[in-house]
Amino acid sequence: MKYIDLTLTVRKTNKAYQWAQSQLKKEIVMGHVGTHFDVYDRSNIPLEYMQTRGVLLDVSHVKGREITSDDVDLDYVKPGDFVLIRTGAIERHPYGSGLYFREGPILAWDLIEELIDSRVSFIGLDASDIRRAQEHVEAEKMCEAKGIYVVENLKNLDKIKPDVVCKMLTMWQDDIEATGVRCRVVAVQPEDDEE
Repeated sequence: MKYIDLTLTVRKTNKAYQWAQSQLKKEIVMGHVGTHFDVYDRSNIPLEYMQTRGVLLDVSHVKGREITSDDVDLDYVKPGDFVLIRTGAIERHPYGSGLYFREGPILAWDLIEELIDSRVSFIGLDASDIRRAQEHVEAEKMCEAKGIYVVENLKNLDKIKPDVVCKMLTMWQDDIEATGVRCRVVAVQPEDDEE
C-alpha cells in the first residue's frame, strides 16, 4: 500500500500564517490556516468519517470559469465518500500568495448541490474554498447541514491515480470555539503491483 499525505504544512514565514498571527483572536483564526474544514454550526463530526472511501475528480484542465457538474463524472461517487477535487490551484500558485486566494477555481452551485445529493462525507480540494466571499460561508453551511465537510488546501492530489479508489484517513481534534478545524488527511492506495 502507498500512503500519500495530503496535508499542507504551513511554515511560520508563510504570509497566511503571519496574517493569522496578527489577528485579535489568532487561536480561532489559525484553525483556517493550511489544511482544515469549517464548522460554522458547531456540528459533531461522526467518528466513522475518520476512515472513508476516496475518489478523485481531476478538473485541473478547467481554467477561467467555474467547475460544473459537466466537468466531472459523478457515477463513481457513492454515499459516504471523500471526494477529492484536483483543481491544480496549489500547483500553480504557492499557498499564502494573493493569486492562490484570488484566482483559485470555484465550484458551480449545480456541482455543489449534486455532491450534497450524493451524500458524501467530505469534499476536499487543493484550493482555498469552494465559493468566494459570503458565498463561501453559505455553501459550506449548506454542506454542513447535510453532514458534509469541505476540506480546503490539500496538496499532492497529483500523486493520486484518478482511476483507483483509495482509502482516506482523516484525523482532527474537535474544538468547541473554532470555526476552522485543522486536520490531517492521508490517502492510501494500492501500489502498481498490487492492483
